[in-house]
Amino acid sequence: MGVESHPTREQVRKMPYLANVIKESLRLYPPVPLNNRTATKTTILPVGGGPNGDCPILVRRGELVVFSQYVNSRTRNIWGQDARDFRPERWEAQEMKTIGWGFFPFNGGPRVCLGQDFAMMEISYTIIRLLQACPSLQLPKDEPVKEVGMEKQRLTLVLLSADGCRVDLDRS
Repeated sequence: MGVESHPTREQVRKMPYLANVIKESLRLYPPVPLNNRTATKTTILPVGGGPNGDCPILVRRGELVVFSQYVNSRTRNIWGQDARDFRPERWEAQEMKTIGWGFFPFNGGPRVCLGQDFAMMEISYTIIRLLQACPSLQLPKDEPVKEVGMEKQRLTLVLLSADGCRVDLDRS
């Protein structure tokens, strides 16, 4: 692409590894980590009850059901033993094409985020332009490396890094 040209939508769509990096980032650090819905009818969920969470659970009409993309994205029975690892290559596997409700950073169904495509394109464009301007991005030498999920986080309506993100940029 070079360092001067602005990426087009078509060029961005031909960068599957970039899309995988973004999906993996959204998986481990979902912008909206908690969500809820009110049950419109009484139902029984197949799991979630009992002392180990592996028994059915009754949800009555009108009850609030809270679900967490943050917790779901670290669940080994969905993502495998490396669920807590940042591994963009996982998105190249065939089973990821049918992950369904295992990955929902933009929600889904009738309440899916209408701006999902725009957000993914905006993230991609920003990363590309940042890398064009600064081909070397790395942690500062004195910055401790923390295991995924062990860094300080702040939960408001959205999830954010409590200490920010220090980066050394090299524009040469």
